[in-house]
Amino acid sequence: MQIEQTLDNLKRKGFKPFYFQDRESAVNFILDLIPKTSSVGFGGSMTVKELALDFRLVAQGNKVYSYDTISPDLKDRLHQLAGSSDWYISSTNALTEGGDFVNIDGTANRISALAYGVKNIVYVLGVNKITADLDSAIDRIRNHACHLNAKRLNKNTPCATSGQCCYCDSEDCICNATLISHHPTRLQENVYAVIINETLGY
Repeated sequence: MQIEQTLDNLKRKGFKPFYFQDRESAVNFILDLIPKTSSVGFGGSMTVKELALDFRLVAQGNKVYSYDTISPDLKDRLHQLAGSSDWYISSTNALTEGGDFVNIDGTANRISALAYGVKNIVYVLGVNKITADLDSAIDRIRNHACHLNAKRLNKNTPCATSGQCCYCDSEDCICNATLISHHPTRLQENVYAVIINETLGY
């Protein structure tokens, strides 16, 4: 994998890519990037959880809407509040070397926010999420990330047991909607890709 080519492709497509050798440098960049007066929404992400980005933003004074920081009285409105924030931070299930972000959701709150409504997006990911093309991206998601998430969330799906996707019709399926982002959408002002030279998340 040539990271320089991936960064060039992201830039050509209108994204704002940044590459860091370690997580702390990336986290500090994001903290400096987002104004302290801005609200910040989060989708569920093990990468973001490992980086503790939501707690770090709370500490610097931002209004943060994430699973781990939101007050109990607002939990039933979390997705709505996160999706209407000034900024939205998410990882991605996969990023192709050609510069396409691929995400598969169960509830679709995350891909909804990534596609429409939030003007400033930050994708943060480890190099383990980068794949050669769209086919390998979807294969990575369905046969690596999804079964780990299904198991973590105690979902009653075949993949949670077998570790392999069978394109099931389970009521607990977390593969209900797929978003492929080729470019920032017209209402988005800034879409950053913060890539870290580490293995992070699923």
